[in-house]
Amino acid sequence: MSVRTYSPQLVEQWKRALQKTFGYREYMDLLIQPTLTSHYLTYLPLLNYTDRVSGEIDDLLELAKDNHYLIRTLNPDYRDFKEYDPVTVRLDLRGVESVEEIPSLYRRAVKRGVRKERETGRYSIEIGLTPKMIDSFYSILQEIYHHHGTPVLPRELFHNLASELEEVEIALLKEGDEVIGSLFIFYDGKMATIQYGSVRYGKRTSFNGYLLYHLVIEHSFLRGQEIIDFGRSPYGVGTYFFKSRFGGSPIKIDLHTDRQKNIYRFYALPAKVWSHLPRAFTDRVGPLISKYLVDL
Repeated sequence: MSVRTYSPQLVEQWKRALQKTFGYREYMDLLIQPTLTSHYLTYLPLLNYTDRVSGEIDDLLELAKDNHYLIRTLNPDYRDFKEYDPVTVRLDLRGVESVEEIPSLYRRAVKRGVRKERETGRYSIEIGLTPKMIDSFYSILQEIYHHHGTPVLPRELFHNLASELEEVEIALLKEGDEVIGSLFIFYDGKMATIQYGSVRYGKRTSFNGYLLYHLVIEHSFLRGQEIIDFGRSPYGVGTYFFKSRFGGSPIKIDLHTDRQKNIYRFYALPAKVWSHLPRAFTDRVGPLISKYLVDL
């Protein structure tokens, strides 16, 4: 089965942004990512999958042998999904002829939620790319990462991604003049990826998260995107259910590594501890240690 991966051009651009941010050195097609105790050869840090599918990485495995390594690929032939399998969720817009048709792809709860939030007239969306918009997005990301117990990535990374990737946008959901939600979007050919962001926890309603994603889907469709990639989730739990309600389907992400583990269960306790640390500490230390966390 054929599946759309990221282009080699995007992979190279992503590498450059990582090297500018973290100073990673390159070993052939791989990056050398230090850990707190050793190093890994990775393809590719922070990118959920790459330009390869499973079964087409013999050359990378040969380069990585005798080292710790992590290589991320899509596995379009995988069907026997199990709870916590890492997957990406994709919405296929091919065949949709107008924005009015898009909600027909959604589950009933999303259709109803989007309609109700639009009827209130409380919210507006701003989509573009300025340094100020990146900073607004990042302030929300800090809150979200702290809540989930994940060390936040450096602010510089997003500025570097914006400068290295060909097409990046920030979506800001506003209630009046207040920014209450944000999403980071990057484009690769006819595919849009939503990889970071959400609605602030104190500002969430039952449906405004649906509205934020729907408005980004509409925007992406109008600019000619055919696929919306909602990013990595653990199958059958948490954010997977939210994303699947937009009519998205899972594609397995294979994590080829010399040290197999269930990353969601493995980090459950550290995440719980991190989420209870003061924000002043996590906002400062998270960007410093994220460089060393291979599984992010």
